[in-house]
Amino acid sequence: MSVDLTGSTATSDPTAQALDPHASLPRSGPYAGHLHFDETVAPVLRTDFDVAAYVRRGTARLEVDTAQLAVEAPLGEDLRLVLGVLQRLEASALAESRAMLATSTGNEARITAFLATWMVDRFWQSRALRDLLTGDHPTDRPEPLHRPRPVHALRRLHVDRLQPLLSPLWTGLGGEAVTAGHMARMAIQEASLQAALVTVSRRLSGEARRVVDLVVGRHDAAVDFFTAEAIARLTRSRREAATARLVLALGSPLDGGGIIDPDLRAALAVLGADPHDRAALRRARYEITRLLPGPDLPDLHLSSLPRSGV
Repeated sequence: MSVDLTGSTATSDPTAQALDPHASLPRSGPYAGHLHFDETVAPVLRTDFDVAAYVRRGTARLEVDTAQLAVEAPLGEDLRLVLGVLQRLEASALAESRAMLATSTGNEARITAFLATWMVDRFWQSRALRDLLTGDHPTDRPEPLHRPRPVHALRRLHVDRLQPLLSPLWTGLGGEAVTAGHMARMAIQEASLQAALVTVSRRLSGEARRVVDLVVGRHDAAVDFFTAEAIARLTRSRREAATARLVLALGSPLDGGGIIDPDLRAALAVLGADPHDRAALRRARYEITRLLPGPDLPDLHLSSLPRSGV
């Protein structure tokens, strides 16, 4: 008999191993039952969030009564602008998931299982906001009011052409620690989306408010999952916390799929007109950024928020 690095016993008899392929597995310790696990591989992280229950819950379209909307007072231009930005951010889930699944994050079974349902949730949430703005039209989309600047075109080129090439490099350099950055980014994005929708809801009435409140509620599961996953990783090791800080420094979670919305700055001016709402948007980041090493990590977009007002 011999003792492996995990402290568990395993047989060294080749005849016994041939008869029983599991004979060499660790019998106890954190890697029990896993032939290829050792101290270089982080154990699977499990938080209190019930992924299986979330997947079983399923998802479906959020119905919008467009006939009722037609007889109610039309939305103001400022609210239409904000809802358009939030709708496009909701719709960025596929691009966000591509950035995650192309790295070591794609090896996390709990995360991939969650993302499979989460992407459909975000699709229907974006569709509900779209229906508020354009009705149940097969092709109409809420278009930005401001023209994209050259930096937007460069950013899209980066996301479409360079990011897929850089993802393997990320995996090689960051390894499993990259997952902490992805979870931190999505925790902030989900919490920010929910905070912004709550702000918009208070300024709506009738069918529009009902629909936005439904979308707000649908964000609860994603906020809980990504926040729990991020906090568990940020507090597990300094390397993961440092990697998360780097990921967040490379781009704002408010850039859906890494693309800056041309109307984002104007939308934030509307959302941040009230001090209470500005505080809510900043608070959406604090739960994560307070755990990062180094000085406070600000978001460049939030720095454009008004600093005074009623």
